[in-house]
Amino acid sequence: MQLLVLAIGVLLIASPAFGFEVPDLETPESFIVDPSSGEYYISNINGSPISRDNNGFITKLHGDGSLVARSFITGGAYGVELNAPKGLAIIGNILYVTDIDRVRGFHKVTGELVHTVNLVLQRAKFLNDLVADDQGNLYVSDTAIFVAANAPPTIFKIETTNKHKVTIHSRYPMLAYPNGLMIHPKTNALLVNTWGEGRILEVSEGGKTVLFASHKSWKDLDGFDYDSAGNLYISSFTGGSIFRIAPDRSVKEFASGLTTPADISVDRASNQLLIPLFDGHAATTIPLTP
Repeated sequence: MQLLVLAIGVLLIASPAFGFEVPDLETPESFIVDPSSGEYYISNINGSPISRDNNGFITKLHGDGSLVARSFITGGAYGVELNAPKGLAIIGNILYVTDIDRVRGFHKVTGELVHTVNLVLQRAKFLNDLVADDQGNLYVSDTAIFVAANAPPTIFKIETTNKHKVTIHSRYPMLAYPNGLMIHPKTNALLVNTWGEGRILEVSEGGKTVLFASHKSWKDLDGFDYDSAGNLYISSFTGGSIFRIAPDRSVKEFASGLTTPADISVDRASNQLLIPLFDGHAATTIPLTP
């Protein structure tokens, strides 16, 4: 099946050409590359982000953007439960995905379910993004306040090499609405961006929080990632924009006119920005200038 070209009204501030586009998705939330194979994965909520409807699915693409399978992993098929998949991360051969109050792990080649990590006892309500460090640990943001007014903002830690042991990495009011997560490529510090206030925070284990960056134009931040040149790209979901933060901390709008850009990431091998368009039911990539 060949991908169709999808017209998306986007103003590219830096004016690079488009890479490839992926139509016919259903509320796509996260878009990542497998650095070992060059293949891509896109999580599709397919409805409400809090509904236990077992109809979520994960799309898989070849390295050239052509389709491996629209529904490579599907809730309700082959005994798989997948309700509202959001954040994605890869450790070895396992593709991990958040799903409301669980983190599920699938074999990235076969799509077989191999792990389910239940965080109900840890009071997880709205597991959102997740990121892996180089020690095999997963960090998971819980934007619980979306569904429970008094729920504490939390980041969980899952030790995948220790029987997927779950602990609370940080639970601190300053986290507010924790959303996107990433590991700083130079310091290995855990960074989190926040919905609402538009801040990037550096968070250490136990909850010590330091302001990393903020900007008056940021609103409802979602995904963020670095390119190989040290530029940080961050998506403003409701603002329809992506901003680029240079190594000197200067901020410029990189792209605008996007339909709810969600959990973006960077494919550093091909130098492309990967953008899921949540309400646009599509995804697109933008080649980055060297």
